[in-house]
Amino acid sequence: MTLRALDPAAGPPPALDRILVAGGSGAGKTTLAGKLAALTGVPRIELDELYYDPGWRPRPRFGADAAQRTEQPRWITEWHYPEVNTLLARRARLLIRLDYPVAVTMTSLALRTLLRSLHREVLWSGNREPPLRSVLTDPENILRHGWATRHDTRSELLALAGGADPDVRLDVLRFTRPAELSDWLIRLSRGHARDERRPHHSQQPQVRQKPQKPQKSQGPHTPPRSTGAPPLR
Repeated sequence: MTLRALDPAAGPPPALDRILVAGGSGAGKTTLAGKLAALTGVPRIELDELYYDPGWRPRPRFGADAAQRTEQPRWITEWHYPEVNTLLARRARLLIRLDYPVAVTMTSLALRTLLRSLHREVLWSGNREPPLRSVLTDPENILRHGWATRHDTRSELLALAGGADPDVRLDVLRFTRPAELSDWLIRLSRGHARDERRPHHSQQPQVRQKPQKPQKSQGPHTPPRSTGAPPLR
């Protein structure tokens, strides 16, 4: 088992092909996964879409579907379902941890839930956010869930770091402020823009040929130049 902490200010990470985005509810995992997918072209797997059936019921095939989708060589997804966290940690190469203060994540979660509820936004499998009053009656309400699990990511990473699983080899980027993440994304975007402007190795550089000097016209007393052809008989 290897967890290697990377410095976000030191440049882009060495691998951007199998990425996990971890953090509490409201940290912005789904938003970041979408931005990275658009920036890098790496396919995004949305675990919430695989997890929920209509009526917010868990899909029986969630674990099998997540395992099948992450067999591909390149993907980005969130890391927040205990059923598949160990599997994903074994297959990923980079984990981006959004370790924001609880006040930041809970404020973001409350605003997101409010907007989804007011606009009756359709989510996965046709589900919608329940009325806001359900925070008082439903133990599974997202706000109550977010508060109850606010430290789960830290606990799971500590357990992972203290384990002896030889199949886990992860680089870890940790961000403690949204502004820090924004700066990193800007640098990453600029790096990709520079890479796209560089010529591919398969393209041969065009060599400019020097213009040939015009030959002097042969006057009436200038002997003809030899062409290497046999003389006419």
